[in-house]
Amino acid sequence: MTKTKKKPKVLLGGGGATSAGWHSIAYAFRCMKAYQFSTVRNIITPKTTTPDHFAVGLLFHAGRARWFANRCSTTEKSWKSIEEALATEAQAQSLPITLEATQRTLKLLTQYIEFWKQRPAPDPVAAEYLLGPTPLEEGDKPAYWRTARLDDVSRYPEAGGKLCIGESKTTSDSIDKCVQEYELHGQPMLQVALWRMDPNGAAKFGDVAGVMMDVIKKGYGSEKPKFARVFLPVTDHAMSWYVKNMRHKLRQAAGVDWDSDVPRNIAACTYMAGRARVDCEFKDLCRFGRTATTKYLLKGGHSLVDKKNWKGETPPWE
Repeated sequence: MTKTKKKPKVLLGGGGATSAGWHSIAYAFRCMKAYQFSTVRNIITPKTTTPDHFAVGLLFHAGRARWFANRCSTTEKSWKSIEEALATEAQAQSLPITLEATQRTLKLLTQYIEFWKQRPAPDPVAAEYLLGPTPLEEGDKPAYWRTARLDDVSRYPEAGGKLCIGESKTTSDSIDKCVQEYELHGQPMLQVALWRMDPNGAAKFGDVAGVMMDVIKKGYGSEKPKFARVFLPVTDHAMSWYVKNMRHKLRQAAGVDWDSDVPRNIAACTYMAGRARVDCEFKDLCRFGRTATTKYLLKGGHSLVDKKNWKGETPPWE
């Protein structure tokens, strides 16, 4: 009798954003002034708790990663492991997470697992997998090296069993609109670029066919959540110009210091987030200057008007 070969253990990393990932440079693509405010001057909007919509996304990613690490098992042991992952992620946050956000995430994960356990399962290689710091091109200065944490790397039946980078998104908008947003988006494209360059990526596991969008449309009230996986191939043409664009933007951002006179992108003072049009976090600073400073703090909890905590001569609201 031939024994079934045991599959290798799924690699499981830690959660959270990385220091040089997409979110560390995303502001620079939208508005270089917002990048200066957030990343160079370290201006923050104080909060007492993690916003629920953000908390649900964080916790869901942690639970989903553990489910993938357990090879999509639906045993009681696997579910307890998922609950532990949520608790660990909540404790790791600098601001408290509400009980409502935790309970909502657990319900959403239950519905997600119930939906996908009835369908062919992916074959996970890794979850919350860290890449980098890695150059985008050979010879790049370390200051331009990037990092990424991949939600998962798996062979997906929806891609004909090919290896894909899994990208999970919880959204209040439609699944189609979420997919449309990420068809050509800096975050998954950075992940693919790093996968191809990192020695722990393609060199170790083989190249990916593309990105598998694992979309979770959150239900509100009596509305039930919806789930879909959509394969997005990443073309060589798009990757060729993307890497050039990213390296150009990194060079621009590296030239911004506290006192730099940086232009504002007046077309980006509001933008779409799901179904909602939202204000840029720093819109009031640009509208009102010093009179809006009570709404903000410097990182560390210092007032914007406290000069001894400035890193230059220019007032932080200018």
